[in-house]
Amino acid sequence: MNNKLATFLDGAFAPYGDFPARADVKQELLANLTEKYDDFKKAGKTDDEAYAATIASFGDVAEIMEQMQVDTSFAPRNTNLKSSNMPGSDFAGANLTGANFSSSALAGSDFSNANLTQSVFKSAALKSAVFAGANLAQATLASCDLSGTNFENADLTDTQIKSSNFNGTNLKGAKLARTTITRSDLSNVSFEGMSLEGVVFESDSLKGASFKDANLHDVSFHFSAVKHAIFDGATMDKVTYAVLKGAKANLENVVVQ
Repeated sequence: MNNKLATFLDGAFAPYGDFPARADVKQELLANLTEKYDDFKKAGKTDDEAYAATIASFGDVAEIMEQMQVDTSFAPRNTNLKSSNMPGSDFAGANLTGANFSSSALAGSDFSNANLTQSVFKSAALKSAVFAGANLAQATLASCDLSGTNFENADLTDTQIKSSNFNGTNLKGAKLARTTITRSDLSNVSFEGMSLEGVVFESDSLKGASFKDANLHDVSFHFSAVKHAIFDGATMDKVTYAVLKGAKANLENVVVQ
């Protein structure tokens, strides 16, 4: 059980990076959690019940750091969390610039309003993760499970997305500027009413994807299936229009500027 509790602490303190005295803080908290777990077990709880009760008693990380008088004034950068098992972790509002989350289990994790500039997510499990309002500028997401992921109002400027599954992904209000999406399944994804600037779709599946009432400027669709995508009411520049027309997209009700 110590290993499981230690993994929980790694996830809880991940947003703070390798701060001074981290090892001492973790050791002290692990001892406290282990003692609580043992007490719950003595009270007759099962292993799972005791673990859940122990985690529930943990409290807010920021308050714990303050109580232990740990200096958190620094901005953590280049945090290496590769191959971590942290589903359901809370990274909301954290500064994780340049963090490496490759091959990590992060399903259901909360990255709301986090700074993830230049972060790397390769082969990461991100199903139902929340990136609402997060800054993902220049980030890399490759071979990720993004099904059910929430990118509402996220900044995806210059973000590279490759070979990822967007089933049920929410992109409402997201900033897509010079974003590159390659070899990904975007079937039925909604881009409705969004402004896409310099976005590159390359070898993507766009069946049922909706660009209704969207504003497309300098958007390219290299080797992407657009024949069954929806462009009703979209506004686009002449170059984007020509590209889509050549790919036999349905452009009956679009505005060309």
